Formats: sequence, C-alpha cells, structure tokens
Amino acid sequence: MTKVLTPLRPIEADLVSTLEGAVSQRGLTQQIAADVRGRGITRILFVGMGGSWASSVPVALQLQLSRLPIPTFNLNAAEFNAQYVLNVGATDLVVAASHSGGTPETVLAAQTAKEKGALVVSLAIGADNDLAAAADHSLVYGSDRSITSAKYVLLTELAYSILEAAGISDDVEAGRTALDGIPQATLDATEAYEDHLAEIAASYGFADNVFVLASGNLTGLAYLLSVCYLVEMQWKKSTHFTTGDFFHGPFELAQNNQPYILFSGQDATRAHAERAITFLDQYNANYRVLDVAQFELPGIEASSRALVQHIPTASITMRLADHFESVTGHDLDERRYMHRVAY
Repeated sequence: MTKVLTPLRPIEADLVSTLEGAVSQRGLTQQIAADVRGRGITRILFVGMGGSWASSVPVALQLQLSRLPIPTFNLNAAEFNAQYVLNVGATDLVVAASHSGGTPETVLAAQTAKEKGALVVSLAIGADNDLAAAADHSLVYGSDRSITSAKYVLLTELAYSILEAAGISDDVEAGRTALDGIPQATLDATEAYEDHLAEIAASYGFADNVFVLASGNLTGLAYLLSVCYLVEMQWKKSTHFTTGDFFHGPFELAQNNQPYILFSGQDATRAHAERAITFLDQYNANYRVLDVAQFELPGIEASSRALVQHIPTASITMRLADHFESVTGHDLDERRYMHRVAY
C-alpha cells in the first residue's frame, strides 16, 4: 500500500543559479586547458568514488569519442590508488571529484598524484577541503542539492576547453551555446516531468527490486539511480546494466512483472533503449522510461540536445529520488553505516 510519510521536497531553489555558476567557470577551465597543453599532458585520468565516479562518465566518453590524441580514463579512486598510481607522472592530468572534498580514497589519489608531479584538478562543493588543498586548480559548485548536474556542466566545460586548446573545434561552439542555455532549460525540464516522476515512484516505491538500464553518456545515471539513490538512500534492492548488455544475460530476469526503469537518450545509443523496450513490451511490460526526447528544453537547439542531455537528466534523476522519498517515507539522508561506523 502506498503511504506518504514525508512531504515532497521542493525542487531545489538554487538549481538555476548553481548551474549558471558552473557555466561561469568557463574561463577557469580554459586556464586548466592551457596548462594541459603547456605541460604536454599525454593522459587524462578522472578519479572518484560512487556518485563522483558516475559524474565523470559523460566527460570521459566525450573525450574518448573526440579526435583528441590523448587517452582518457574514468577510474574508481580506490583502484587508482592500488594500481594506476604506480605509473602516474608529470604528463598526467588527474581530475579528482568528491562532493565533500573529503572522500579518503579520492583525497589520497589527488595527494599521491600531486607528489608524483601530475597536474591535479579538484571538483567539489567548495575549495576549503583536503581535496582542493592537493590540487593545482579547483572547480566548485557550492550546492548540497544541485550536485551531479553541476558537476556535469563543469566537466563538460572542461572537455570543450581541452578540445579547443588542442585545436579541435568539433561541437565546441554548439556545445557552449547549449551550456549557456542549459541552467534554465534544466529547471523547465524538471518541472515539466513532475507528474511522470510521481507516477514512477508511486508504481515502484515498494517494489522488491528495480532494474535500471542506460547507455551512452547516461550510463553513469543508471549507476547513480540504482546504487546511490535506490540502494544507498532508499535501502532498496536494485541492479543496473548497460542497455546494450541487457541482451547478453540480464534479460533472462524479464519475467514475473519485474520493474525496469530505462534511460533513453537522443544520441547514437538510442536504438539500444528502443530494442530493450520492444523486448519488454513482448515479455515483461512493467517498465518506465526517462526519455530525453520528451524533455522540455526551451532554448536548446534540436541538433545540440545530445551534447547536453546528461545535465537535465541528472536533475530529473535526483528529482525521481525525491519522489521515492515522499512515497516510501524513507529519508534520503538517513544512513545506517555511511559516516556512522568505522569502515
């Protein structure tokens, strides 16, 4: 039975201003890019844990798919410390993300990379923390709620600046124009999607297990929704898969009215989501879709939607977590172990 124990939180009042603040750091990202070029960086390593790792999925993919002749990786900070740091040096760019700026694994990664001569950039809520202290440059967003969407803006800006400094102009102008308009467009899209998000939460608020599928630059959001919002913040069972991998094993559990939430973008991987939907329609039609094609994004050119789709989708995904909280009555901030016991 559905019950509401917690009033629905309002959409964060600082959403637009936070994203505008992120866009305004374009000049700083250009300074970082100038250092990347001046120091002859030959490898880019994004590091983070949990949601901060997920926040670097789009930028890593963006640079990997570009013509930038520099290998780019997105790494779990603990694994970075155990393995990758052994050969980090002066020609590496390490971008370390942690919301608080105090995640031990990520702070250690930044400190060690700095000691080994790497160019280090921190990404956090502010610059007064251990992570920023270990960095050459600090990107900040200053919000406790508008987190992933703001990280996405900052890292997308950084990617465009790196590409621009390397003389690769593909999509830079169009992407920056879209970023200029994305703060208000993100709020508009989130507000317009409220009824759909409320229906998803009402339908799946008390489901035993929710599977989440995504592909392309939305893949990190499948991780975020499943691992961070549903498992960590709602104490629900959930598993996430890439939509392309759905047909290589996971689809065997498409039975008995199993709930699915699918992300469907407007990029080249959209066909993956459509294929999964066609299959589920035949065998297990209990699914809901977060479809970028349905988002209201005023001011964003149709040709540029795929370039910035991850930003409003991040806000909408966080808003879905708010709706789950309202339906289940389980506070998103409640923890049993995290920051409460020694681990």
